[in-house]
Amino acid sequence: MTTPLRLAMWSGPRNVSTAFMRAWENRPDTVVVDEPFYAHYLAVTGLDHPGREEVIASQPCDWRQVVDSLLAPLPGGASILYQKQMSHHLLPGMGREWL
Repeated sequence: MTTPLRLAMWSGPRNVSTAFMRAWENRPDTVVVDEPFYAHYLAVTGLDHPGREEVIASQPCDWRQVVDSLLAPLPGGASILYQKQMSHHLLPGMGREWL
């Protein structure tokens, strides 16, 4: 079995990160994750972003669970994991060893 390619696009707000994500999600060999640390970020900071409760309900709020999911085997025979990450979601206190 081939080791999957794990690409993480670390972006800031208001740039081309969504366009890159949309391009990668059109590949049949690629799984895309969109801002997987967003729920953790909202839960820890307490910020009142639009859709806050829905995001928190739909994603793990523990950054360790997110890391585990990013390092897990890929589903459906995919060989690439594309992560759209926001740099400000990487808060102090979150481990960096998995990077």
